[in-house]
Amino acid sequence: MLKYDNEEQVLFQGLTDMIGLLPGAKVWTDEREVRVGTQARIDALVDVTIDGRPLRLVVEAKRQAYPRDVRQAIYQLRHYIAQLPATDVHELVPFFMANSISPGARDLLREERIGFYDLGGSLFIPANHAFILIDRPPPPAAARNLDRIFQGQRARVVMEVVERRPEWLGVKGVAEATGVSPATASATLSEMERREWVEVEGAGPAKLRRLRDPAPVIDAWAGAITERKPPALARYYVPVGDVGALARRLDATCTRAGAVYAVTSEVAAQAYAPHLSSISQLRCRIAPGPAQDAALAELDARRVKEGWNLGVLETRSPGDVIVGPRIDGVTLAPALQVYLDLLQGAGRARDMAAHLRAERLERA
Repeated sequence: MLKYDNEEQVLFQGLTDMIGLLPGAKVWTDEREVRVGTQARIDALVDVTIDGRPLRLVVEAKRQAYPRDVRQAIYQLRHYIAQLPATDVHELVPFFMANSISPGARDLLREERIGFYDLGGSLFIPANHAFILIDRPPPPAAARNLDRIFQGQRARVVMEVVERRPEWLGVKGVAEATGVSPATASATLSEMERREWVEVEGAGPAKLRRLRDPAPVIDAWAGAITERKPPALARYYVPVGDVGALARRLDATCTRAGAVYAVTSEVAAQAYAPHLSSISQLRCRIAPGPAQDAALAELDARRVKEGWNLGVLETRSPGDVIVGPRIDGVTLAPALQVYLDLLQGAGRARDMAAHLRAERLERA
C-alpha cells in the first residue's frame, strides 16, 4: 500500500471520479485496509455498480509498477480473493492501481484479467457483464520517471546490456565497462530486472543478469526519445572526396588530437547493415573541449548552413560519447545508439533504422 495518505487519497479520488464518468456506473462505498485472515490485509474493497449490477473491486495499491511488481500483486490479489467469504451480491474483481503503471505491466494485467487504474486516466475493469478499457499515456511526471532509465549514466548501462547480449553480466563488470559507479550500475540493473528485461542468476554480490529479448527495451527507448528534441547539429564542410575518405580523416585527426569520437546515423548504419547505395553526409559525436576544436581545425572543417558533409551532434560532457566497435578503421557508436539517432532523423533515416533493427539489433 502507499505509505503517504495524500498520495493514497489522490489515487482513490481519481478512481472514484473516473468510474463516475462511465455511463450507468457509480461507486457506493470503499473500505480501506481490510484484514483477511490472521495476517493478510487488503488495501481496499470498493463497491461499484455498472449498468445496475454490483461488483466489488479487491484493490492492491502501489506508488508505481513494473512487471515484476505486478506479478507479486497478482499473486496477492488472488490469495486475498480466495480468503474472502463467498457472496451472492458482488462479483469480485481483482484490481490494481498506482500513480504510474509501465506499458509492460499494463499488458500483463490485461492478459491476467486484473483490473487497473493509474493517474494518467487509464482504467480497465474486466467484469463478467461489462468490459471497460480506457488506455491513456501516463501523466507527464510519471512518464519522465519511467523514461529516466534512458538518460545519463543509466542509459550507458542499458546500452551495454543490449550490446553484450547474450552474456551474463555482473555489476562490477558493467561498471568497469561503462565508466559509471557501481551504485549506478546496480540500481539500473535492478530496475531492468523489475521491468523483466533481464534474466537473473545467483544472488548478492555474485548476482548475474543477461538480456531476455532486445525488442521490449528498444521499443521503450524509442518511445522515450519521441518526446525529446533531437540534439543540436553543428554543420561543417570538409574538403574531401567522399564520406568514406571523410570518416578515415576524422579518425586520424581525432586520434592525433586525443578526441574521443563515434560515427553514428547513416554512415554507421551502413557499416553495421549495408542498405543504401550512396551516402553524402556523416554525423558523429566528438567529446567537447580543446581536443574537439583541434580535430576540427586539422580537418579544415568550415561551419556552413548548406552543403555540409560533416555534422557534429551536440554533447555536453565526454560521457555523452558512447563508443562502440571499430569497423574498417573507423570508430562507430553502438548499434542501438545509431538506431535511436536514425529515428530522430529525416528522409531515408527511418528506413535505415528499420533495416538496422531487423538485421543487427534483434538478431542473436
